[in-house]
Amino acid sequence: MRAIISPMNAPVAPEMRIFSPSGEPLYLNADERERFLAAVRKDTDRNAVIFGTLLHYTGARPTELRELTVDRVNVDESIINLRTIKKRRVDKKGNLKQAQFRSIPIPEEVMNLVVLAFDILAKQKKGRNALLWPSDDNPKIPVNESTVYRWVKRNMVSAGITGKKATSKGLRHGFGVHMVLNGVPLVMIKDLMGHTSTQTTEIYLQVMGGEKKEMVLNTWKNN
Repeated sequence: MRAIISPMNAPVAPEMRIFSPSGEPLYLNADERERFLAAVRKDTDRNAVIFGTLLHYTGARPTELRELTVDRVNVDESIINLRTIKKRRVDKKGNLKQAQFRSIPIPEEVMNLVVLAFDILAKQKKGRNALLWPSDDNPKIPVNESTVYRWVKRNMVSAGITGKKATSKGLRHGFGVHMVLNGVPLVMIKDLMGHTSTQTTEIYLQVMGGEKKEMVLNTWKNN
């Protein structure tokens, strides 16, 4: 296993931090992720239900889901294709980077929920590439960022999740930790999360407490 770069002795991008300077977790653990999902399922707003569910199962950035279109829902393969949002839009030479997409498998029952909620098959048959969550004012513009924030925050409160981790980023970090604890290779997690380097993904190895204990004990299950 490669050495883990400590955020205490190396410059780290904000997205790479899964603990605050005081040691507070910035990610949702397994129990909190389940509570969030349970709260989402009880939400009366269909849009909030599907958005929150996909955040949970894809580890996507909210901006990436906001711009999801009908044509990027692969029903047959049960895959969501997302355009990876990069912090840097230009390369080292100043050239504009080309758009990159990544494919994220989701459970079949989740895909069925998406298909029914947005009538995906009928829209695809007609060749429509509409946004799943358009703005109220303009169907070609994604739903407002503040609206998505309210959806997530409402369900975090309902789930009894508080603190700095009670955000979409906390859910995304929780996805990364979940993948690590279930033995998904770092290079695959990198692709799933849209990281530019596995060096970013390695931060999820810095799990503590119950997660660290679980990871260690799992190595002995078959021995």
